[in-house]
Amino acid sequence: MFHRLRKARLFLGWFGLLIAMPFFLWGLAGVLNIVPSMIQYFGVQGIGIPAMIKISGLLLAAVGFWDYD
Repeated sequence: MFHRLRKARLFLGWFGLLIAMPFFLWGLAGVLNIVPSMIQYFGVQGIGIPAMIKISGLLLAAVGFWDYD
């Protein structure tokens, strides 16, 4: 039954990683002082915005790549 949804799940998985990857790279580059860190850009109280986007993308990728067949 779920094998028909395999392409859709893979799309969701890659889409989730595509959402999360820029924020991961920005965080890594911010730690290495290549770009301004997310805390400098969003502030301490606003850091939840990129964290929410990143976690949402990772959760979407986890559901997309989950092999339950």
